[in-house]
Amino acid sequence: MGLKLTAPIRHPEELEMLLAAGADEFYCGAVPREWLERFTGAVWLNRRSPIGGNLETLGDLRRLIDGAHAAGRPVFLTLNAPLYADGTLRAVLELARAYRDAGADALIVADPGAIVALREEGIAVPIHLSSLAPALSAEAVAFFADLGVARVILPRHLRLAEIASIAERTRGRVELEVFLLNDGCAWEEGTCMTTHHHAVGALCSGLAGFGHRFEGAGRALSEAEVASLERNLSDWHAFVADLGGHPDRLSPAGLPYGPCGLCALPAFARAGIDALKIVGREHAPIRKFLSVKMARAILDRVRRGEEEAALVEAAKSIRGDRPSCDSGRFCAYRPGPAGGID
Repeated sequence: MGLKLTAPIRHPEELEMLLAAGADEFYCGAVPREWLERFTGAVWLNRRSPIGGNLETLGDLRRLIDGAHAAGRPVFLTLNAPLYADGTLRAVLELARAYRDAGADALIVADPGAIVALREEGIAVPIHLSSLAPALSAEAVAFFADLGVARVILPRHLRLAEIASIAERTRGRVELEVFLLNDGCAWEEGTCMTTHHHAVGALCSGLAGFGHRFEGAGRALSEAEVASLERNLSDWHAFVADLGGHPDRLSPAGLPYGPCGLCALPAFARAGIDALKIVGREHAPIRKFLSVKMARAILDRVRRGEEEAALVEAAKSIRGDRPSCDSGRFCAYRPGPAGGID
């Protein structure tokens, strides 16, 4: 059955709550203390901070997987650093074996070299391609399918028409997963080498706090030009902040802010998308719960076959922030030539 809700989790104690909210699948990271002792935290195992977004022991991982399996839900583990140097790849393979032995249902991987190494080492766990790869076309999706990837997580910036085209041209070869709720990105993840530290955030979103000045090409700028540039920079800062989801704020209805693809659910259903990712392994448990519950409410209406206009209206109503919805400020799939989040 397609359109499964894939929820973030970082501790076994969150499991019961997220199951009650309606999660169909889970994804998480696990960074054992042995990794931190070996690499001192300087080498990240996956895309999130070792402390802020990951389980910290293999014992907790086994508890989480056992609990999810008892409820009939799979758990996917992230090994999605953009690349692994020769000195760390062997350690990554050792952890992949530990994840497999703990019962992981798939590994989320970005580095093509790691994908090949996992196969060469005979570590028989399905591979999901991280959006950090990234697969921006049907040809790219087919390439990774040929490498044995079972699911491709499509990049955030693809338009709905592009997603539908990829789905049509690769149907039956590989599962497809798309982003549905929460954190966005102003850049293309596949070409980003910065980190998302639990204490300082991402470098790109932190740029808003940097000092600045405007200079002309060999001439002084007029007051009007400086004012125009200031407005443009202010708009850019607001745009990046919206993509980050304002994790410390809630909408008037008490729901999380952030990029939202709820109105795109009918299009995803038509395209035959398999899974819908809710972002935020490092988020507070209540934010995860509310995100899953909100998505489940609309997804259940999609599965009942309600008309698209009614579904869109329901999505806007459940968010409880009509001005933001009507302005498009949090729309993850606005139409436009740049694709995805314009």
